[in-house]
Amino acid sequence: MIKVVGDSMAPTLNDGDDIMVNRLDAASRLRDGIYVIRMGDGLLVKRIAREIDRRLVTIISDNSAYPAWPGTALKDIAVIGRVVWSGKRLR
Repeated sequence: MIKVVGDSMAPTLNDGDDIMVNRLDAASRLRDGIYVIRMGDGLLVKRIAREIDRRLVTIISDNSAYPAWPGTALKDIAVIGRVVWSGKRLR
């Protein structure tokens, strides 16, 4: 379980939401979906879309205020796992 921090995945996932991450469903089984990835020293929750060249992905924030990162090489990210459940905070 991980707590979402920030608004880059809003409205799908909001700041403070809890998510469950399946660590067994990571890079070896990568398909389009929402994943926790490591880039540099930070963990990010992002939507991943496989590109035609299976070694590349597009990293997408659901919040349109944030740019997508097309053409990202899989070797440049560490896929921690697929988000399989979210719990929304009642406001």
